Amino acid sequence: MIEIKNITKKYGKHTVLDNISFKINKGECIGIVGSNGSGKTTLLSIISGINKANSGEILNDGNVISNSSKLIAKYISYVPQENPLINELSAYDNLRLWYKGSKSELQNELDNGILHTLGIDEFTHKTVSKLSGGMKKRLSIGIALLEKPELLIMDEPSAALDLAAKFQIKEYMKYYTGKANGSILVVSHDHNELSVCDKLYLLKEGKLSLIPSSLTEEELTKLI
Repeated sequence: MIEIKNITKKYGKHTVLDNISFKINKGECIGIVGSNGSGKTTLLSIISGINKANSGEILNDGNVISNSSKLIAKYISYVPQENPLINELSAYDNLRLWYKGSKSELQNELDNGILHTLGIDEFTHKTVSKLSGGMKKRLSIGIALLEKPELLIMDEPSAALDLAAKFQIKEYMKYYTGKANGSILVVSHDHNELSVCDKLYLLKEGKLSLIPSSLTEEELTKLI
C-alpha cells in the first residue's frame, strides 16, 4: 500500500497543495480531477520524486520512501503527459536506454511479458518520430512498467489520442489493476477513463476531497 501523508507544497506565499493525504491499495485505481492549474501535476511530480514537498511523506507499507529517490523509483513509476521519449531513436533503443536488465530479459518481456501485453513488440523497429500518439503512449507506459513498480502514475494518459487509442489505454488500466494486481494513480479529464477508478478525488484550492465516482460528466464539470 502506498500512502501519501500530509503533503504540503508552497511557492512563495501561495499554497498549491495543503496537507494532502490519501492511500492507494494494491489492485486499486485512484483518479484525481481538478481545473487546470489546480496543482494536479505538481502533486504527481512530488509523489514520483521529481519535485520536493515543503512537508509530508510518501510511505510504502508503512515505511517512508520519500527521503530516497532510489526507493521511490523502486516502488513508483511515472508517465508524464508530455512525451518523454527520444524521437530520433527506435522504440527498442528507447527501451534499452531505460531498462536496467539484460537484452535477453528485455526480449522475454517483448515475447511474453508486459511489453507484449501492450503490443510494443509489434513496432520495436520503428523510429519514435514515426509512431502514432497511441503507440508513443503505450511505449511510455511500457518503459514505466519495466521495473515492475507497485504504483503506476499517469498524467492525462489519453490526452490528444484518437478513440481507438483511448480505448486501448482504458482496457490496459483495467488489466493492470485486475489481472496484474497493480495500482494506478491517474489525473484525467476523460470521463470514460475515470470510469475505471475505484475512488475519485477533487483537487481544488489546494485541498483534496473524496467525491462520488458515479458522478455524470455534467455533474463532474460543475463540481470542478
